[in-house]
Amino acid sequence: MSYSDIFNVINQYGSGMKNLYANRANNLNSVKFNRGPVNPNSSAAFTPKTARDIYSSSTAVNNPMTAFNEYKPYSGENLMMQGMQGAQYGTMASKASPFLQDFATSLGAKGTMTKGGLGPAAAVYGLTQNQNPYDFTKTEKLGTIASTALAARSIAPMIGSAIPALATPAAGLGAAVGMHPALLIGSLLLGNMFAKKKDKKAKGNVEKVRTEVKGEQDDIYDTRADEVEEMREDMLSQYTTDMYNQRQGRYSNQYGGNYSMEEGGKMDIVAEFTGNELIVNDQDKVEKGLASENYAMAAAPIKQAMKNKQLTPGPETHQGNPMPVDAKGNIYAGGGALPFKANKGAGIYDHATDQFKPTMTDKEIAMVAQENINKWESNGMA
Repeated sequence: MSYSDIFNVINQYGSGMKNLYANRANNLNSVKFNRGPVNPNSSAAFTPKTARDIYSSSTAVNNPMTAFNEYKPYSGENLMMQGMQGAQYGTMASKASPFLQDFATSLGAKGTMTKGGLGPAAAVYGLTQNQNPYDFTKTEKLGTIASTALAARSIAPMIGSAIPALATPAAGLGAAVGMHPALLIGSLLLGNMFAKKKDKKAKGNVEKVRTEVKGEQDDIYDTRADEVEEMREDMLSQYTTDMYNQRQGRYSNQYGGNYSMEEGGKMDIVAEFTGNELIVNDQDKVEKGLASENYAMAAAPIKQAMKNKQLTPGPETHQGNPMPVDAKGNIYAGGGALPFKANKGAGIYDHATDQFKPTMTDKEIAMVAQENINKWESNGMA
C-alpha cells in the first residue's frame, strides 16, 4: 500500500472515524452526498441523502377546492349563514320592487306586483345558493327553478294586463298557483335553463382548478427530476474521481515513482480502463459528423472500431479488472499491452456491447454517441 492510498482512506472515511454516529445523527440536515463510492448504475446513485433537501424545498401546491372538503351548507352554522343570506336578498328585492313597479307603470304597464314584490323569490334564491363555487347541488337547482317561478308569479298581473291571453284565470290550476299555466311552464323552463348554466359554470371552475394544479405539480415534478439527475451526475463525477485516485495509488511507490508491470522501471499511469470499453480514436470525426447531422460520417469511426475489435477485455469492473493506461496510450491487461491504443482525444464508450448493436442504423449509432458526449460534458470529462 502506498501513501496515496492512506491519504485517500483518511479523506474518504476520516469524518466517520472522528465523530460518533450519534453525533452525526444529530446533524443529518448538514450531511452531504460524500458517503463514499456509489455504483452510478445502481439505484443508490439516484437516492442520495440530500434527496430530503430536494423534496423539502418544494412548495405545496394550493388547491382552493380543498377549502370546501368539510363544507356542509345546510347544517349548523352554515345553515344560519344561508338563512341570513336569504333574508338579505329578500329585503333588498322587496325594497327594489316599488321602483321596478313605477318604472313598468311609466312604460304603460297596468296591474301591480303581488304583495312583497320580488322579495319572496329573492329570499328563496338566497336561502338555497351555497358558498361553494365548485359544485351545484340539487338544492341549488331546485332553488333556482323555484325562485324563477316565484318571480314570474310576482309580475304575472302586469304580464296579464299587457297580454290578456296570459291573464291569471279565475279557476283551475292557474287560479291555484296565481298565474296562467303557460306562464308557470315558461318560468319553470327558464329556471331550469338558469340552473344548467350555473351547473356548467361550477364544472368549469373545477376544470380550471384541476388544470392549474396539474400544471404546478408537473412543474414541481420536472424540477425535482432535473435536480435528482444533476445530483446523480455530481455523484458519478465524484465516484469516477475517487476510483481513479484509488487505482492510481496501486501503481505508486513510496518514493513517488511508478512500478512497471512486467520489466521493472517506471511507467507513467495516466488513466485506467475496465472491460467492455470501446476505444474510438477518430472521435473528432464522430463529433464533426454529429455537428453537421451527417450520421454516416458520425457512425463510421464507431463501426470501424467495433470491426477492429477495439474493445477492452474482461468484466466491467474497476475493482476486479483494472487496466492502467500509460502516457503513450498503451492499455495494459493481465497479459500485457493490448494490440490497440487509446490516443489523445479518443472516445471511450463504456458498456459498449450494450450500447452498440450490429443491427443499428447510422443514425441510431450517432444518437447513442451524442448521449455519451453529453454525459462526458456533464461530468467534466469531455
